[in-house]
Amino acid sequence: MQPTTAKLLWSERFLYVAFACEDDAPNATMTGFNDKLYEEEVVEIFVDDDNDLRTYIEIEVNPLNAVLHYAIHNHPDGHSLAFARTDCRLTTAVRLDPEQRRWTAEIAIPFTEFVAARRSPPHPGDEWRMNLYRIDRPQDGSPDEYSAWSPTGEVQFHKPDRFGLLIFADREGSSPPPP
Repeated sequence: MQPTTAKLLWSERFLYVAFACEDDAPNATMTGFNDKLYEEEVVEIFVDDDNDLRTYIEIEVNPLNAVLHYAIHNHPDGHSLAFARTDCRLTTAVRLDPEQRRWTAEIAIPFTEFVAARRSPPHPGDEWRMNLYRIDRPQDGSPDEYSAWSPTGEVQFHKPDRFGLLIFADREGSSPPPP
C-alpha cells in the first residue's frame, strides 16, 4: 500500500486540492488533455456541487501533469454519461520526487466550473458532496491499488451516494451565521 494524503483550501475564486502520493515508481505515459488517464496512475476529484447525486464534475491528474476534466450525468438506470470539457480552465502542477519516492499534484479549480452550485463562491457552512481517489498501477505487475477518501465499497468511483461531505468553513473554522 502506498499512502496518499490530500488537503483542500478555498478562496473567493478557486477550490484548491493538493495530493501527496508515496510511490515507488510513478507510472504514466499519457500527456494530452482528456486522454483516458483513468487507465494509468492518477489522482481524482469528484464534486457534486448541488448535492443531487446525478451530476458532478470529475477531474484527474497523472504524474506527468496531464488533465482529464469531465462533466458526469448519471442516468437513473445506473450508467454514467460523461461529457468532456473542450478547454482546460484548471491550473495544475505536478512535482516528481524520486529520491523521496513520491509525487505531488496541486489543482486550482475556478468556482466558475461549478455551475450548479447554489452560491459561487460558496459561503461558510455551504455543503457539497465530493470524493477524492487515487489509482496506483505498479510497473512490476503487482495488483493495482485503488483508494478513496470516502470508500465506495467496490472498484467503482462513480458512486455519488458514497461521496463524502465537503463543508466550507472560514479561516478560523467557526460556524456559519444562523439563517
